[in-house]
Amino acid sequence: MKTFIIFLSYIFIILLNLSSCKDFITRKKKSNELINTTKALPSSIIDYSNETIQLTHKEIFKLIKEKNNKSLANIYFQMGHYYLNKNKSDSAFYYFNHAKEAYLLDNNNVFIGKSLIDMAIIQANEGDYIGSEETAVEALRYIKKSQHNASLSAVYNCLAISKTEQKDYDQAIIYYNLALKFSTNKISVINIKNNGAVVNIKAGNYDNAIKILTKLSKDPFLNNLPIQKARITDNLAYAKWLYNPNYKADKILYQALKMREKASDSIGQIANHYHLSEYYEKISFKKAIFHAIKMYDIASKLGNIDDQLAAMQKIILLDTPSTREKNYFNSYIRLNDEINLKRIKAKNQFALIRYEVERNKEENALLKADNAQKNYLLLKQKVMFGSVICLTILILILLIFWYQRRKAKFRQEKIEEVHRTKLKYSKKIHDEVANSIYFLMVQLENNSDAKPTKIIDELELLYHKSRDISHDEEFKIDLKEEFSITLRNLIKPYGAKNTRIILIGNEPHIWENISNNKKEDIYYILKELMTNMKKHSKADIVTLKFKKEYSTISIEYSDNGVGLAGSNGGNFKDLKNIKDRLDPSQGCYFIDKGKLTGYSIKIIYSI
Repeated sequence: MKTFIIFLSYIFIILLNLSSCKDFITRKKKSNELINTTKALPSSIIDYSNETIQLTHKEIFKLIKEKNNKSLANIYFQMGHYYLNKNKSDSAFYYFNHAKEAYLLDNNNVFIGKSLIDMAIIQANEGDYIGSEETAVEALRYIKKSQHNASLSAVYNCLAISKTEQKDYDQAIIYYNLALKFSTNKISVINIKNNGAVVNIKAGNYDNAIKILTKLSKDPFLNNLPIQKARITDNLAYAKWLYNPNYKADKILYQALKMREKASDSIGQIANHYHLSEYYEKISFKKAIFHAIKMYDIASKLGNIDDQLAAMQKIILLDTPSTREKNYFNSYIRLNDEINLKRIKAKNQFALIRYEVERNKEENALLKADNAQKNYLLLKQKVMFGSVICLTILILILLIFWYQRRKAKFRQEKIEEVHRTKLKYSKKIHDEVANSIYFLMVQLENNSDAKPTKIIDELELLYHKSRDISHDEEFKIDLKEEFSITLRNLIKPYGAKNTRIILIGNEPHIWENISNNKKEDIYYILKELMTNMKKHSKADIVTLKFKKEYSTISIEYSDNGVGLAGSNGGNFKDLKNIKDRLDPSQGCYFIDKGKLTGYSIKIIYSI
């Protein structure tokens, strides 16, 4: 009796989880459909052997060293599909996760999304529905609409299944509609519509499910798809029976079962037996148990633990306690513990795989940051060292440039000093000696009665001037008397029997407030003019006009001599001494070149 009570308590526990156990069959069907959907995604799947797997691992290490992210990502993606086809979920998830990380480095958003879809499907297959949903939502960030509709359809289908398993049927239907919207494949459309109908059945919307499945069953395209046709036929009969318990569904359910047996659709047969067992539950316990046992046998052969649990649950609940049912119950408890442990392990493993990758990313980021800091410090040192070198070179160049300019400046100043000295002595010799000698000659020529003693005095004076020049001493004219008289005495000897000199404006007042240096310049300029006249012009009338205006003295000279045409260029040559006198003193002169006869020049001297 005690054993029976304990057995009944176990039965009560099973009843509490009955609704979740009922979903095992549908969930398994959807998982296989998800795998088929994943296979439809564009990828190059290689059937690896042990040898090729070893070579692939070597190639992976090589590509990691070469940092060839593109090739590395493609290999990871292929390996993920290989292990997914081998039903090795943990290995498949590992490689898809690595593929995603490699595609991230390569900025390949399309295959980042596809890798995440595969990861979400694996998580859903292993019962990690919350994790699957999170991964699927992450995939949506990388998949663009209108460009990759097949991928969008797959991710929404995966989200719909996760929501279904979490019993959020309204949201699951929304996701199935989105998956349908983006589906471009006829078979995918049929599968998605069928899945949507199943969700409506679970939600109790039997009339909606019947409408969807009825319309699907009439599609002629199903004639070429026996497995899909059997699935729709089975689900339609099941939905009609749930909607109307008086509906005779056994005939159509058996018809679907035969279609599945003919097509060797073992997973479909499990679902069919489950529906038949439920149908006969209140009609024939014997048939109900029969189909539950058939369901268990097929599930055991396929190794589908979920389906075995569902079948065991049926058997335990349908029959009275017996040794065989107790054995089923013990197996149920063992398998239930096993599957729960497996799912917890899968969730932890998926989380661990992602954690390890994230941790490696963080470590790599820290390492990169550390290397970047070291490189920055090294670069800073190099920049500072380079800056010091460049600054030193720049300073050296500037010093060399400054030295060269200074040297050139000193050389130029020396040349100019030599030139000034040459000019100075040239002017002195010309003004003090040559013109004085010519002046003495003019006196002798125009005054035959000149006394020898006076001539000797004049020659002695020339001697002293020459000696003063040799000793680099300045010789100043005698400016003690009135300057107008000094000029008249200078000009008078140049007049002869055939030459008349007319002075105009040589009044004492115009020479007032003029410095002795400027008077000396004017004295020698006039002396140069009179000497040139005597030597070249052959004039018999010479006019000199002086005029003071504001801060200038103007001297207008004119004669009726041979002029420029007959002077053989002498005037131009000898005027150089006048020009040398004028430039430093801010003076200028103007020659009347349009005059046909005679010579005319105007000198303006700043005082």
